[in-house]
Amino acid sequence: MKNFFNFELFSVNDFDLIVAQLLLTIIAILVWLVLFVLGRRLFNKNSFIERLGNKHIRSAKRFYFFIITFLLLYVLLQFLNIPTEVVLRAKLFSTKKMDIMVYHLLILYIIIAGTRFIIALVESFFNNIVQKNKIEKGRSRSVFMIIKYLAYVIAISIFIETLGFRITIVIASLSALLVGVGLGIQHFFNDIISGIVVLFDHSIKVDDVVEIESEVIGRVVKINLRTSLISTRDNVIMIIPNSMFTTEKVINWSHNTKKTRFEVKVGVAYGSDVRLVENILVDVAKKHPQVAEKPAPFVLFYDFGNSSLDFVLKFWSDYPFYIEPIKSDLRFEIDKKFRENGVTIPFPQQDVYIKQMPDQSK
Repeated sequence: MKNFFNFELFSVNDFDLIVAQLLLTIIAILVWLVLFVLGRRLFNKNSFIERLGNKHIRSAKRFYFFIITFLLLYVLLQFLNIPTEVVLRAKLFSTKKMDIMVYHLLILYIIIAGTRFIIALVESFFNNIVQKNKIEKGRSRSVFMIIKYLAYVIAISIFIETLGFRITIVIASLSALLVGVGLGIQHFFNDIISGIVVLFDHSIKVDDVVEIESEVIGRVVKINLRTSLISTRDNVIMIIPNSMFTTEKVINWSHNTKKTRFEVKVGVAYGSDVRLVENILVDVAKKHPQVAEKPAPFVLFYDFGNSSLDFVLKFWSDYPFYIEPIKSDLRFEIDKKFRENGVTIPFPQQDVYIKQMPDQSK
């Protein structure tokens, strides 16, 4: 039996293939096929896709299949008595200061694919705890973005070290160049530093409704390192430099609580029943589905105007992003109720008296 396993099938130069090596090669390939099929079934499961998300499922598949294929090739080289180091250190191209070998490309792919896979798992973890209401969506997104950028910085540093360069020496040698470049693109770095500040202090988070000093009102869709995406009420995506959040006056309608107080101003003619006006305004606000029941809406008799009695309807809403259509609905209904109850909304009037001038011809 031993002679059968050691039977030489063929020989080429220094390479000899025996029966035992062939059998081990076939077994390794069969194991790879089993792992391939199991992995494919795992990644095609709906539960796994929902947990990881369609966005990262492809990168996870590629990383898994690359790992099992790399292990297969490594095992085959061992079974066939082919020196692994010779294959991995085969030069692809050379320069005066460095040689790019096969294992450099392998390490680069492993670092990139592995980093993306780890980021996908981290994002899936944060999505799960958000669904369980253990953390706010905006806060979790900010923490995830910080981890994502740190992961990429670490991955790049590891690859530079793999090429044989000390990362500290590289940074020191580029410091003078970076200073010169920094002076030219200081606004770029200002946006990056502002992005880091925004991500760390959580003053502005994803899904917050913000109003910037330039009268831009929108919902924060995404916070990147340099810019942020804001969806306006017209469903237009605006790319805002992060420095605007730190240098300009920003109103965050969602910072403390989702309920925000708003107002609608209206004037009625002198002589109107002011208590009737108050009841109409409060009743209109209470019947609107997007006006909060608590705190209850109320009315202030604001002022005695030049041509009207001025009132202000104060109400709370959980929908600050859509507050203008809500105010419009209230105004339509107020006008309708005023007409039904005989309440007049005045408009400014001016009386002009023309005095006849004496005849100058006499």
